[in-house]
Amino acid sequence: MQEVGAIPALLRQLQAAQPPRGKVLSTYLDTSPARTFGQAYLLTYRDLCKTLRSRLPAEERESFELAAAQAERFLVDDFVPRHPGLVLFASGGPGYFYAVPLPRRPAEQMVWNDLPLLEPLQAILDEYERIAVVLFDRKRARVLTVYLGEIEEHLIIDGEVPRKQKTGGWAALAQSRYARHLDDHLLRHARHTVSALQTILRTHPFDRLLVGGPDETLAVLRHQLPQPLRRRLAGVVHLEPFASHDQILRAALEALQSSERQAEMAMVDELFEAETSAHAVLGLDATLPAVSDGRAHVLLIADSFAAVGGECPSCGRLVAGPGPCPSCGHATEPLADLGDRVVQRALALGARVEEVSGDAAERLLTRDGIGAWTRY
Repeated sequence: MQEVGAIPALLRQLQAAQPPRGKVLSTYLDTSPARTFGQAYLLTYRDLCKTLRSRLPAEERESFELAAAQAERFLVDDFVPRHPGLVLFASGGPGYFYAVPLPRRPAEQMVWNDLPLLEPLQAILDEYERIAVVLFDRKRARVLTVYLGEIEEHLIIDGEVPRKQKTGGWAALAQSRYARHLDDHLLRHARHTVSALQTILRTHPFDRLLVGGPDETLAVLRHQLPQPLRRRLAGVVHLEPFASHDQILRAALEALQSSERQAEMAMVDELFEAETSAHAVLGLDATLPAVSDGRAHVLLIADSFAAVGGECPSCGRLVAGPGPCPSCGHATEPLADLGDRVVQRALALGARVEEVSGDAAERLLTRDGIGAWTRY
């Protein structure tokens, strides 16, 4: 199994690779800690296989079973859950099998098609920003990036702090001249660090910049940041210069989460303010038709969303609660998890999905925990 950091390379490989002669089984599974008890993810995999198997034409069953068995062998014999999600691409042959952990829980789904289902994988990449972290003091600067929940360490810049010289006794330099010498050194050190950051911005483009260190040195560093870096400055992390990777990762993700909560609240506030416009809907009764019709452009859903509903087997309409389809009158089939189905449908129809939590989720829950921006 590859690592989370391999997702960009895997996506490029799968996009460029010639698919196998048969079809590809694409499976996205929730492997978060709650799902590891009793191997719930394996039971879900088997349920998805059962549902898909019943819909396949007879001539595809044999190749499907080979691919399904290949993926199940991995889940039973080799898989050790360490991440919230997992994606499998299987063809039944040894030359086309990929298993990659995901940094967040995906909408669980299984597809049997000529090409691998890559849209959810691309959506994860689009969602996860690369964050640059600089731990800066007079002696050194440590520059790292955090991407897909992992640390990429780039370089340590030695500041080579000048010392007072001894020429028979103390003070080869007057105190004031020595203080200016230190200030000049700090300025050069900050400029060197900024130059390194600009190089990393080109080679490993990042979306946000976090800085850590003593206030007086950070003030000098901030002053030297050009506009492209200043725009990305997102906050301060309180870490020692040689903090461990785990400490850096925790601090960076906490800072990112705080920033994301603010962004999520702004998104929800904007949707509420635009509710009376032609391109915003809130609540189940307005959002489900928008998703069903493919009108949803951006779907907002609370992470604690919980609602029962159904799906029309005739026209595909998603509905809240039991009862006949409001579009065609056909009896609907109950859905155990309406939220997952709404997300799956929205993604399949090209919408962006934003799951919100905290205060943003609390406000959205006043309107059933769901809303959307619509195309028309």
